[in-house]
Formats: sequence, structure tokens, C-alpha cells
Amino acid sequence: MTTQLDHGIDPAPSMLRCEIRQSKLYPSLVLALRDMRQANGRDLVTGAGEGNESWVGLSLAMIVLDTLSGPSPGHVGNSWDRLLTSHGIPADDAKIVYKLRCSLLHGYGPPKPSAVNNRKVLLTSDAAAYAVDTSTTGQVLISVPVFCGRLVERIAHAAPRNWDTSLIDTDIQL
Repeated sequence: MTTQLDHGIDPAPSMLRCEIRQSKLYPSLVLALRDMRQANGRDLVTGAGEGNESWVGLSLAMIVLDTLSGPSPGHVGNSWDRLLTSHGIPADDAKIVYKLRCSLLHGYGPPKPSAVNNRKVLLTSDAAAYAVDTSTTGQVLISVPVFCGRLVERIAHAAPRNWDTSLIDTDIQL
């Protein structure tokens, strides 16, 4: 299955505005989105722009999803499955995305084929592709700009606005 909702030729989804605040107090989601956007070469406030193939941006996208997956009383993968499948990601793709998350955050590379049903995970900068394309036997193609600029942004926009009330002060004076 392929992530049908997240294709680079479709119009960009609604995105959260992540304005600079005079108070310098931000929810962690806003900071993570701004950093992901910056790494992907998109507008920090609106998310506009085609994006790029930055693995740093992709890693930050996984942090955004990790944040949105919520507390995990059991296995973290279960929280990820719930988050992704509740936003229209097929269950098989959700498992692949979780494996990619783990491999990026723990080894900064794609997962071994043995972790994803003997398929090779390839990362591309193709902005006209699907976020996760599993249509080819033996491989999974992840479009980094579409993954970050469509899939992650779509899920972040749908998140409740009051899910995290703690604020991070980005201007602490020592």
C-alpha cells in the first residue's frame, strides 16, 4: 500500500502557523516544526515551499511525529501505529515509518531490509512522489520533501491545539 493522502502533486495541506513570539515562549511542537521546516528549506512560519532531501529535516519530522504520538504506556510503536493509522496511513506503511524513525534516530540511516520485510528503504528528493511509496516489489521509496511537507504537516495541523500546555523559553539569560 502507498500513502495515498500524501502525494507531491496534490495541493499542500493546511499548516500550522509558527510565528515568532515576542515572549520567546513556545510549545515544543512549534519549535520542532520550525526546525524541520528550516532544515527542509521551507518557510518557518507558514511551511510554504517545495522542501528538500535533508536527513536532518526528516529526523526532525520523526521528532514531530514522536511528540504527537503521545505518551506510550506500552510499546512506543503502538502509539505510532495509532497516530499514523488514525490519520489515514495504511497499517503496513505505519510500521515502515516507525522502523524508519527508529533507524534514523538510533543510527542515522535507513532501516535494514530485514526490519521491513526484506525491502530496501530508499530516500529521495522527488517532490512529485508519494510520501511513502510501496508500489515496487522489494523496495520502499520515501520522498523526504513530501513526507515532511505533506504527511507530517497534515498530521500536525490536525493535532488538538491544547495538547501540550508547557512552554519552552528560547531566550533564557544566564
